Amino acid sequence: MNVEGTGKGVRTHKHREWLADSREIRKIWFELGERVSKTLRESPGIHGFLLKGHGLYTWGAGLQEAKRHVENPGVLMEVLVRSGAAQSA
Repeated sequence: MNVEGTGKGVRTHKHREWLADSREIRKIWFELGERVSKTLRESPGIHGFLLKGHGLYTWGAGLQEAKRHVENPGVLMEVLVRSGAAQSA
């Protein structure tokens, strides 16, 4: 039997995996939710969040608007890199 993502496979019932404590995970996600809610209250015009290790989360009134919100930061980063402004930041 091979558990996808391990690369080695699980070959015995004695196999052990470390799993994070679900209470700790819930606490982290609750705290993140509180931070996101506070940020949205303070800055209602923002279009997304960039979460370390998770990527960009964005939204819109429809798919096209959400897609535009995903593409715009990429275009802006490309302009910064090509202009050399990214190195001075």
